[in-house]
Amino acid sequence: MAAAADPGAEPGRALHLTGLSAHLRLSFFWFCGNAIWEALPTAVLPFLVLRDVGDAHKAAALSLLTTLGTLLASVVHPLGGWACDAVRPRFGRRRLFVLIGGVGATGGMVWIGLGHGFAQLVGAVLLVQLGYNTALAAYQAYIPELAPAGARGEASGFLGLMSTTGALVGAFGAAFLVRSGTYPYLLASLAALLLAGVAVTVWGLPEPGRPASPTGRDPAGDAPPQAGRRRGRQNYRDFFWVVGTRALVMVSFYSVLTYLAYYMRDVEHFTRYVSVTSAVVALTIAAAAAATLWAGRRSDAIGRRVLVSAAGGLMGLGALAFLLVRGLPGLLALGVVFGLGYGTYVSVDWALITDVLPDPAAVARDMGIWGMAITVPQVMAPLIGGAIFLLVPQSTSAYDWLFGLTSLFALAGSALVWQVRGVR
Repeated sequence: MAAAADPGAEPGRALHLTGLSAHLRLSFFWFCGNAIWEALPTAVLPFLVLRDVGDAHKAAALSLLTTLGTLLASVVHPLGGWACDAVRPRFGRRRLFVLIGGVGATGGMVWIGLGHGFAQLVGAVLLVQLGYNTALAAYQAYIPELAPAGARGEASGFLGLMSTTGALVGAFGAAFLVRSGTYPYLLASLAALLLAGVAVTVWGLPEPGRPASPTGRDPAGDAPPQAGRRRGRQNYRDFFWVVGTRALVMVSFYSVLTYLAYYMRDVEHFTRYVSVTSAVVALTIAAAAAATLWAGRRSDAIGRRVLVSAAGGLMGLGALAFLLVRGLPGLLALGVVFGLGYGTYVSVDWALITDVLPDPAAVARDMGIWGMAITVPQVMAPLIGGAIFLLVPQSTSAYDWLFGLTSLFALAGSALVWQVRGVR
């Protein structure tokens, strides 16, 4: 039985996009999202939590806020992807979810800026997570559906470049605007940027049609042949290895990111710790941006696994180096090293997951599951950090335990990626 045409697809438009303009349009929403999620957790939320609950309870309150938000994101992301694959509105299944989710997240950021008190901050952050992850669940399907299979490394390199550049914009914005009277301007700018990302994605990209399953099953429900079942099992095995290894590396990354501002305050004793944190993060992201496009293109030639493994290992060693490095010059150098690993990792791991997606008829669903390798670590990082701070209260050695332990997760993820057998 032939696959039915998606009423949201645009007949006559090429679905494989190439060229600089197409790559930029394809990656622009990720630029906007990374600007937001660089500024919020590293500077805006620590500042507002400290304002609302005070110094004594700041770490526990930040852990609670982060955990609640990412738990919601972990549920919304795969369910949103499943729903996006299932519905067939005339406006386009991807476009509809990007539009609704983006508008909802924008409302949440406005609420963060206007609200007062910790309870309102929690509600606003949950609204941002709900809306943004609804949009992201649909958006993440665009690259595997629109990028040519032989150039997914290049497409993922552009995505990594736009991601890190967006994060750099968020870091600089946080460095200059996170103060008692100016942070609302930062939130307004981020909200406007997100709306721009929604507009470019919804009206600047073609809506993909509904492809047939690689296992031989078409979307209408024909049973797959036996050979297709064997290929499907291998595809899912590789898929879940990529998801699992990504989760391990991201636990390390988010553990550093979540508590970096407090580390600068409690261990390094910087008075303007938020600005210093933003500066270190900005340098890290600049180094990451320098690595992304080269790494993505290079992975098309030499394979994904070797670059993903090396990059994850470099991130793990960078987290471990916090046990030894003290002073701003050393921290800046560490940021460069960590950034080179992170930039390589985010660009090539995107290409790797698009290579092992098990079912093109359920791309948004599977990308939503893969997205849990980003959101679940955001839950685990504050849980691990919160437990360490409870067990080792009022002691700077808690940071040594935190960075030492989480470095092991990144090193394990970089080693286990070699379990992926279906691609280089």
